Amino acid sequence: MLRPDIGTPASYTFPKPRRITVGGGTVVAIDVPGQRLASLRLVHPYGGAVEPLDAMGVSSLTSEVLEDGPAGNSSLAPALERHGAEWVSRVNWDGFITGLDAPANRLGEAVRLFADAVRRPALAPDDIVRRRDQLLERFWLEAASASTLAMRSLGGQLFTGRYATPLAGGPVRLAEVEPETVAAFHADSIASVAGTLVVVGDLSGVDLEDLGKTVFGDAAATPVREVAAPAPPPGELPRVLIVDRPGSVQSALVIAHRAPSRSQVDLPRAEGISEVLGGLFTSRLNMELRERLGYTYGAGSRFDLRRDSGVFFATTQVEADTTAHSITASLEQIAKLRSSGVTAEELASVRDSNTVGLPVSYSTARAMASALVDMVVHDLPDDYVDRHRAGYEALTEDKLNSAAEEYLHPEEAVVVVVGDAERLSGPLADIGAGPVEVRSPESLWS
Repeated sequence: MLRPDIGTPASYTFPKPRRITVGGGTVVAIDVPGQRLASLRLVHPYGGAVEPLDAMGVSSLTSEVLEDGPAGNSSLAPALERHGAEWVSRVNWDGFITGLDAPANRLGEAVRLFADAVRRPALAPDDIVRRRDQLLERFWLEAASASTLAMRSLGGQLFTGRYATPLAGGPVRLAEVEPETVAAFHADSIASVAGTLVVVGDLSGVDLEDLGKTVFGDAAATPVREVAAPAPPPGELPRVLIVDRPGSVQSALVIAHRAPSRSQVDLPRAEGISEVLGGLFTSRLNMELRERLGYTYGAGSRFDLRRDSGVFFATTQVEADTTAHSITASLEQIAKLRSSGVTAEELASVRDSNTVGLPVSYSTARAMASALVDMVVHDLPDDYVDRHRAGYEALTEDKLNSAAEEYLHPEEAVVVVVGDAERLSGPLADIGAGPVEVRSPESLWS
């Protein structure tokens, strides 16, 4: 039997959302006929980046505590389950996002529970302390992964201020957040601020204005967030930080430098060159470190772009004795990409990977809601997805080559290595990637 020919990829247009103002808030909705599982997300502009330095981690802790519900003691999840709904809550650097996924025909009942959980949670001191202790325990459990520890060590090497400490506050600062601090943060930043409500699903029979009234109540309009680029820490660039794990036979390494903010970056060009370097299986780093040298199971790279700044990083894990060469080989690949540019095959791979699969990528209410949340957090236009697709379709080799020069700066990089310092210090000092500093994990966020 012959394999059928591959047809021309279908074009994709992201549905245009409907926007309505309700009280102090805005509802942004997409009606998807037949999509019986609806996704609802409430966006507040109070992520980790705007936390005061004496309350770092308060947004993450508050996000956790809201799941205890209006009655406290983890009461929300079983209450929502009676309506077939699932609670959603997450915090990133730029946003505080709560929400639920629920059958569209039971959205009204579930949203009333949701509104109570967001606006009128119990915030019992015992629940807050329990959740704080769980977050602290989780921090060190997750930091048992060398790659996680390397990423969490990165902020203090690239920024001063809030970004120098991990999003959840770090083990020292988070432990200092008291129940009264959580209650004050919730009252000032969540309960009294309307936010933006995202709703996606089969909305036939759903009264969006009534939904907005239920969620927003009499909360005030969301204030405009001030944006200012954070300062870098003192110290020579490039440089190397070894986070010491005595006896480790492997090393987790990150090569990273600062990048512009989301609004300052031509995203298709930036993401495209990152994919050529480390975002695809056929990327330069993967082919060099995995396929040719056999040092790793995989290597990658990407941009983390925020409202006021950004980070570019390349990551991998290797055997300890190959750490130094893995770093120099990675830096050589970046230099080669900047000097020689991309190939026609690499350009085609980047374009196809970001356009052909869009109908599948946005086939669920959750995926569409996630795109709308991104638009809200970063003040993007309603046709952003279509502009983004068009940007990839318009990519050329010259555009990617210029992106390599504009967005990749190994001369400004910090290399973070989690591994055995006694074994690594000498070889890493010899590779010319800058001065080498050794720290223990416990000393990073004190």
